[in-house]
Amino acid sequence: MSMQQPHDSNFPPSSIRSGLRVQPGDMPHFAPQYALPIHRELPRRDSDGSSLGSGEETPRAENTLRRKTPNGTLNAGYDGTVEYANPQKHQLVVTQGSSESYVPAGSGRQTFLQHQQRQSSSHAEWNAPAGVDSYAPQYQQAYSLPAMDSMLRQMPMQYIYAQQLYGQTVPSVIQPSFPYLGPTASGGQGSGPYGPYWHDGTFVPYRPAALRDPYLHYRPSANWTSAHPSSHSLQQAQYWQQQTQAGHWAPRPTSDLTYPPTDPQDRSTLPTAHSGGTSVPYPHQPDNAAYLSDDGEINPVAATPNFDADFGPSPPNARRRDETFAWALQQYQDLIAFIHHHRRHQQHVRNPVSQQAPRQAFYPRPPKPSYSGPQLDLEKQRTAPGSQASGDLLEGPHGTSGTNGAGDIAQHHGTTRSPSRPRPASLWSPSGVHFRDNEYNRRASDEQRQRPFQQQQQAQYQNQPYSAYHDHDQSPTLRRSSGSTVSSIVNQMPPDDSPRSRASVALSYLTKLCQEADWRWTDGMLLGGCLAYGLGNHQQAHRWYTKVLGIDPTHLEATSNLAATLLALGRRREAEQHWANAVKAAPNHFEAVEHLVGLLCSEHRSADAVRVIEYVQSSLRQPKPSDGLKASDRQSECSSSSASRSPSRSELSDRILYDFDTEGDTFTADWRENPAASEPGFGSSGFAVPGCDNGRILALIHAKGNMLYSLGDNPGAARAFEDAVLIATGRKFENIQGIVKHVLSVVSAMVHRRPLEQGTAALDPLLLGPEQALATAKMCFPHYGELPGLQHVPGGHQSIARRAIISTTSNSLLSLAKIFQDGMSNSARASGVTPLACGVRDILALYYLSLSLQPSPSTANNVGILLASVQQAASPAHAHPKIDIPGVVPGSGIALALQYYNYGLQLDQHHAHLYTNLGSLLKDIGQLDAAINMYERAVKCDGKFDIALANLANAVKDKGRTGDAIIYYKRAVEVSPDFAEAVCGLANALNSVCGWKARGGIAEDGGKRDRWHVDDAGMLLDARQPGATSSGWIKRVVDIVEKQLTDGETWGRGVLTPEIIEQLVQQVVILDGSKDDVQERQAGMRRTLESWAGQRWEGARVTKLVERATRRIGWYRYRDTYVKKKQRTPSSYNRPQLPATLTVPPAPTVLPFHTFTCPLSAKQIRTISQRNGMRISVSTLRAPWLPKQVFQPPKPPSPHLKVGYVSSDFNNHPLAHLMQSVFGLHNRKRVEAYCYATTASDKSVHREQIESEAPVFRDASSWSAERLVHQIVHDGIHILVNLNGYTRGARNEVFAARPAPIQMSFMGFAGTLGAEWCDYLLADETSIPPETLRPWRRNIDVEDVMVDDTNGSEDGWVYGENIIYCRDTFFCCDHKQSAPGAHDEVLSWKDEQRERWRMRKELFPQISDETLIFGNFNQLYKIDPTIFRTWLRILARVPNSILWLLRFPDLGESYLLATARQWAGAEVASRVVFTDVAPKHLHISRARTCDLVLDTAECNAHTTAADVLWSGTPLLTLPRYAYKMCSRMAASILKGALPDSKAGVQAARELIATSEEDYEEKAVGLALSLAYTRGCEGRAAGRLMELRKMLYHARWTSALFDTKRWVSDLEDAYEVAWMRFVSGEGGDIWLDKVPRKGAKHGVDAS
Repeated sequence: MSMQQPHDSNFPPSSIRSGLRVQPGDMPHFAPQYALPIHRELPRRDSDGSSLGSGEETPRAENTLRRKTPNGTLNAGYDGTVEYANPQKHQLVVTQGSSESYVPAGSGRQTFLQHQQRQSSSHAEWNAPAGVDSYAPQYQQAYSLPAMDSMLRQMPMQYIYAQQLYGQTVPSVIQPSFPYLGPTASGGQGSGPYGPYWHDGTFVPYRPAALRDPYLHYRPSANWTSAHPSSHSLQQAQYWQQQTQAGHWAPRPTSDLTYPPTDPQDRSTLPTAHSGGTSVPYPHQPDNAAYLSDDGEINPVAATPNFDADFGPSPPNARRRDETFAWALQQYQDLIAFIHHHRRHQQHVRNPVSQQAPRQAFYPRPPKPSYSGPQLDLEKQRTAPGSQASGDLLEGPHGTSGTNGAGDIAQHHGTTRSPSRPRPASLWSPSGVHFRDNEYNRRASDEQRQRPFQQQQQAQYQNQPYSAYHDHDQSPTLRRSSGSTVSSIVNQMPPDDSPRSRASVALSYLTKLCQEADWRWTDGMLLGGCLAYGLGNHQQAHRWYTKVLGIDPTHLEATSNLAATLLALGRRREAEQHWANAVKAAPNHFEAVEHLVGLLCSEHRSADAVRVIEYVQSSLRQPKPSDGLKASDRQSECSSSSASRSPSRSELSDRILYDFDTEGDTFTADWRENPAASEPGFGSSGFAVPGCDNGRILALIHAKGNMLYSLGDNPGAARAFEDAVLIATGRKFENIQGIVKHVLSVVSAMVHRRPLEQGTAALDPLLLGPEQALATAKMCFPHYGELPGLQHVPGGHQSIARRAIISTTSNSLLSLAKIFQDGMSNSARASGVTPLACGVRDILALYYLSLSLQPSPSTANNVGILLASVQQAASPAHAHPKIDIPGVVPGSGIALALQYYNYGLQLDQHHAHLYTNLGSLLKDIGQLDAAINMYERAVKCDGKFDIALANLANAVKDKGRTGDAIIYYKRAVEVSPDFAEAVCGLANALNSVCGWKARGGIAEDGGKRDRWHVDDAGMLLDARQPGATSSGWIKRVVDIVEKQLTDGETWGRGVLTPEIIEQLVQQVVILDGSKDDVQERQAGMRRTLESWAGQRWEGARVTKLVERATRRIGWYRYRDTYVKKKQRTPSSYNRPQLPATLTVPPAPTVLPFHTFTCPLSAKQIRTISQRNGMRISVSTLRAPWLPKQVFQPPKPPSPHLKVGYVSSDFNNHPLAHLMQSVFGLHNRKRVEAYCYATTASDKSVHREQIESEAPVFRDASSWSAERLVHQIVHDGIHILVNLNGYTRGARNEVFAARPAPIQMSFMGFAGTLGAEWCDYLLADETSIPPETLRPWRRNIDVEDVMVDDTNGSEDGWVYGENIIYCRDTFFCCDHKQSAPGAHDEVLSWKDEQRERWRMRKELFPQISDETLIFGNFNQLYKIDPTIFRTWLRILARVPNSILWLLRFPDLGESYLLATARQWAGAEVASRVVFTDVAPKHLHISRARTCDLVLDTAECNAHTTAADVLWSGTPLLTLPRYAYKMCSRMAASILKGALPDSKAGVQAARELIATSEEDYEEKAVGLALSLAYTRGCEGRAAGRLMELRKMLYHARWTSALFDTKRWVSDLEDAYEVAWMRFVSGEGGDIWLDKVPRKGAKHGVDAS
């Protein structure tokens, strides 16, 4: 059977093969197909139920990895989640009439031709470079064919050479160094089919043979002209014009009608190929009247049939009937083409801008014309497989091979035929299809056989003037001989000569001839049925086909056509049954298979469709020599998919009871008797089909892979895609890993001029630029040019059949790589999929090969996502384009990712996913403005692209445009209500401006976490009331968190195979002690690992074990080197490795910093931090730059410890304000500070002070993680301090690499890091109560990990790190050294009162002297409904008071004032006053004007609390949670600011509340105790004033502001931690139990 091309492919070469006649200026109006990424099985509906059209559809990122950062950055390449029910890979859609060529209607995609035309003024015509095929077109415009980002039966783009590409103007951030290779179609256009199937399941290629088969393409009658819609592309026109100019075709005059000749004896010559009136005789060639050229032309050859030899004496009407049949066939072709054109025109008139692609109707195939002469005996040659008939076997249907039938069509236009050879009766084929002895010659050798004719034809054209074949048609077609024009059989011309009228006349004459033949002429009956069907008389067509089957019940063509007719009559079950019978009878009757699969898909019965394909596979699979002929051994490797055995929903309803179970009956015929077995390439695909049909079985298997993927069967889909790729590569490799190895070996040798290295270096990804990747296929398969599996496909390198297979193969590679890539980011999708050996490296190899076969923006997108995560740089031997972006190293993974993103945008400048991913990468490397620009372009391309909208919202929020961010978040949530990133982003944005309407609340714990809720009307609800339930968008956020955390418990499940367990035992058990001791520990470790296998938290436990072992091996190395002076082999210190199959875990959408203001439980908070820490650990431990052994430990302190401080905040930042003097205050005999600044200097006084006072300061702002880690190791750092934690700018990967023996965190992040790479937190008992610690505290040995079984426990603990409990507050505040006025003369209390009153009058001149000022200077995101309600109640109870807040941000003012009016009334709301945020020095000084600062309870004031207390203003705080450090820090800071006395303790009791009610009562009590009088000059009486005076005087002596004391205590902590490390001790450190060592200098080494 032939590799049939979809009639609506809109591919000029296909139309040229058919001899399509086009009127001047008209184009063949066939709709092209595009394969587009999709993510749903059904079209998405908007709120009113209407389907979203293209351009509005939001394609789930065919290829998004979502990379989390503390900034909330998202990536859009493909969806790594499992929430989406039907993540199909691609979609085929048919374009509407549009002003752009080969582009789906409504898309903004620019073809390469259009792109080049826009720049034509700056281009000169180019000459094809050496090596271009001789048949290349003369004009470049015609050379630019559509490239498909697709899979089944798609024509890939022609290769466009770099000489054409100067002056490209596709917008991008950087100009690529690679050629622009032409357009592709990608992006989303709604949901779609699998492979070539429509959204309703209809198989697109099912169409009449007149349009389906290349050699039967429509050739309209010369006198039928009609105006096509003005949507035909210039590109098509130029293609057809170029083909005409090339001299391949002769025009057909419009007066030349296509009726049978008047004189049946005028048959001495064949049709000529020119427009003159004479005929040109051709030499006789036996048996073949015509054949299909390599360019798709039908080349007529003279052939005189011998009727006597064929059928005996010829009956009188044999020739007449033969000519009538050919003429009727022409009318059927005209009719179908007219119907398609008319439908398109009507649709264009009804909706000129419609974006909904029309679905093609089914049209039955016409019969293959038989030999002239008596047809009554032909049926005797058709027998069913396995029948007892001894006659000749079934004549093949059209399309058996690439050119089968071309000769037959020509015979119907010729005068003579050669005698046929008798067919052996003993031969049998399971399909009932047999080939004549010369069939192969016509299938595989037409390229060689056509050359003499082409040369003769071209010579003829050279003697013709240009006008001779361009006067009438831009696309001339084969014409009949110029003798007679109307057959004598047509007694009366049709009244209007329209296609329908002529078809009706043809049907009447066929009826007459069939009646004369006593309804035994099956070919005529089949064609009559087709005509009746085309005329809309389906009942009549049904009768005709039924008559044929009455003669021969096994007639395949009649069975398939009857099925199509039944489907048109709405009798779907009967249609299904007929196609099912045909497939059962003939598994290699691909058309029946394809149509049956399409019908099943239309009913969403993908599982049944998979069964059909698997049945075909198992029936046709070529047995290996060792398999014998047992049918059970020939089953498809893919038939074990879950889809093939799991009932689908449709199975429970009305469906045909047929069994395609591959474990049931299959064909047991001896394939060696198959007559096609002698054809070249037979069985090369692994199936019993000739090599020229490899593409067809490949396409079916690829479609099966797409359906399995949509069913959620990723393993089965991966096997199907792998099988398709193996077919394309000629079955030269055992599996996909073999192909990967071959690609890596060849490309590495040719690109880097070195073979693939062995060992660790071989794990490094092969970094190729786009221009290098595009040569992958030619380098890997140089002898075949493209793919070994194509060598037997007829046609040249650019033939449609070959390019269709290449396109399908490319997309199989893309799909397979995507599945592997999904598995790396989502453990649920990795289940059952055997990963590639080397992860990213191997996946990149698949992408490189896919890209080289068919340049695709989606492939470029996925490659960019992978490369962005690769940390090593490319080989320095190659020149790389310069990247003018700070911190981006040319040739690095990030630099190449930028190139691929830009390359993809060169292919498709309207590809929303590429813009989004490019924006995310730019945002990650600090180019926020450029990132916003990319996100905006993505949204412009697709206004309902949820990921782009969420990314844009994140970015503009970072720029301070909170209002815009809320708009974008809402748009994203409107498009995808369940999109976690958008929902959580919107919640955070609304919370940051106090937009609480519909917030709802969390009712668990009886309202302890979240007391007051806000309903949809903005009113308050009490969570303590009976029946209170969680609700609103805050509940949606908490539900998302809980689901993600629960799903994450299965991460890594199944990774502990017996082999991995044994490897881990050998790696992590330290060979220290006696042999028996070592063996005992190994046995214990083995038992523990076996108990972990298959359980929850398996991946987390393994990762923690590897990290702990790495730390412990480092300890052994230190002890061996400097304490015991023991020598071990280097391998003793090998770094333990994570299992290769362990993927990087996904991070929850709610980041650790977001937990500060979200009412989450202790378990949820700690798990979020643990999951983020685990993600950082796994990513870092896979870094290729990590050495084989653990890092060399630092030398013992001599005399001081080297302490490294890593921070991105050594600039004008609160952390620098608080710690700027610390690094210079260290006692150099105890501690030497090394500062590693990961951000560039802002030239602030804070940065300059730190740089000047720190003993060692390193600007690491442009350093990679690798360089920074190695510098820390080289510096010999003993203790490494993380001053960021989970905040923006953190470089936690540095800590995950474990470059220092001890690592701790403080001051940067008020919470647990939940990571094995953090050993200590600095805290006090107020900020971290001991009851919130994890029960197991040792944290030293590998065995500790096995004993500690607290993973996932429900206990309320949060902190797994060891804690250093400080003597006083852990908080450091440098105000005594650096605050404004700190070095001025100290004012007396009286003067301080006077100065404070003066400032109050300046700030609030309108308020009376008696007014009391409450204030809060936090960012507004820290305010929650419960605390705001309390503030309003306080205002109401203190009538002479105001509440002073900051516009931080300013949008929050309107929200809070509206809420105040709604909750407390206009009068109270009028006393809420806002001012702008002041600079730091003014902010501290003006805080003194406030009488009482009311702290936020959900997340306290931190630096702001220290600022307020330094000014002497009392602060009332509420540590709401025991387990949230962020809600307890103000209490710690307050205690540190008060004097260390009984009075200080009493003041703490008065200013630290224990509940919401206590908070309110304390505030009201203190306020009412204060009494100002007119003209008091700030003097007042009351407890509040006493507290102010206490704080003012204590600031010079309190622990909080004594930085020198704080530094000395910190040095004590460092020394104790180091001594414990050396001695191998663990546990928490309590400094109040450690004698102060400020006077003692130095520290022992052991």
